[in-house]
Amino acid sequence: MSALPNVDASGTSVPPRAAEIFVGQALLSSSSAYSVKQFIGEGCYGQVARCLNRRTNREVAVKILKTDPNSGQDTENEVSILKVISVLNPDQCNIVRFFETFQHLIYKCLVFEMLEMDLYKLIHEVGYKPMFLCAIQPIAKQLLVALDALKSLGVVHTDIKPDNVMLVNGHEIRIKLIDFGLAALASQVQPGCRVQPIGYRAPEVSLGLPFTEAIDMWGVGCVLVFLYVADNFFSVTCEYQMMRRIVELLGQPEDRLLFAGLYTEKFFMQEEAAGGMTWRLMTEEEYSFVNNTEVKQDWSFFVPPNSLDGLVNMYPKEDAEHVDRLAFVDLVKRLLDLDGDQRISPSDALQQPFITRSHLCKQSDSRECRADAEELTDPSNKSLQRFQRFSKGIKKSFFCCWSPVVDL
Repeated sequence: MSALPNVDASGTSVPPRAAEIFVGQALLSSSSAYSVKQFIGEGCYGQVARCLNRRTNREVAVKILKTDPNSGQDTENEVSILKVISVLNPDQCNIVRFFETFQHLIYKCLVFEMLEMDLYKLIHEVGYKPMFLCAIQPIAKQLLVALDALKSLGVVHTDIKPDNVMLVNGHEIRIKLIDFGLAALASQVQPGCRVQPIGYRAPEVSLGLPFTEAIDMWGVGCVLVFLYVADNFFSVTCEYQMMRRIVELLGQPEDRLLFAGLYTEKFFMQEEAAGGMTWRLMTEEEYSFVNNTEVKQDWSFFVPPNSLDGLVNMYPKEDAEHVDRLAFVDLVKRLLDLDGDQRISPSDALQQPFITRSHLCKQSDSRECRADAEELTDPSNKSLQRFQRFSKGIKKSFFCCWSPVVDL
């Protein structure tokens, strides 16, 4: 019996719908077949599915790209960037391993190694509890190694955020950087490109200044603070609120940067001063009028401090982490430098005390100091060995039992 044609309510024949991919289906490449077990993510690009590679009998993550006429170039861009970074050792450089790309029916598919959980989901799973610095430090170090490797190839990731940093498994603090769909060669980026998500966007991008791989370091700074306070540090829904918070915490970008920005007048207004024309941040009302848009308010339990130095005293002062917090905040300050040209590089950040742990035993030669240093730095210590899964979360001992207390 022949199949009935597709018809609409009036009985008119219509083109058949694109085939949907479903659980249990096999995606066929020239080298293997991938059985779809579960859909684990979705975005504007398409879906990510947990699949079983029938040839190797191992689970992989398959990124299934939508058949959007505007997504073809993005797909080719991601594949080209993945080819550029294929010279790197994905395990040593903490970058997701890419296996192959293939066409299945109308879908473009990219196959990656299967990882455990992204950092945003991790914080969500533990009830938005801040992470201790002994767990943040190895994450920071591995991220910096990844960015140092990308910088050596002239690649800008442009989308550093907690969602794109994933734990390799639930038994150790190993992470990998994922999602190169928006990555680009630094030699090809142009001022004015709107890259990076709001809340993780470097000032030079917001202002329309030339930018380099340094924008990824700004993203790392935002990710580390996210883990430290269990919330976004800057607004993730409103560009004005993000810029206002940057000015409140870090100060206003220098006039020379503001005069050069393509988008400066979106956030700032010129005023006459004794030394000539200068800039000031718009009020909410001025921003709304000039940009014909409303200022959005973020909903959050987190009340940020008045400066980055305030991060040091957000938790009890008399504990083993206090000295470590000083080194952590020093690193964050360098990562969140308003001037991308002055921002710390990955290689220099890898030599910073919070990463090297050199500061922990400088404070004292006492046995107590040495014990604190071992507890916070040794990846073979008992605490880190007990870093295991709990109800799809991570070991509770790596998260603070108290809430941040803002020292105003």
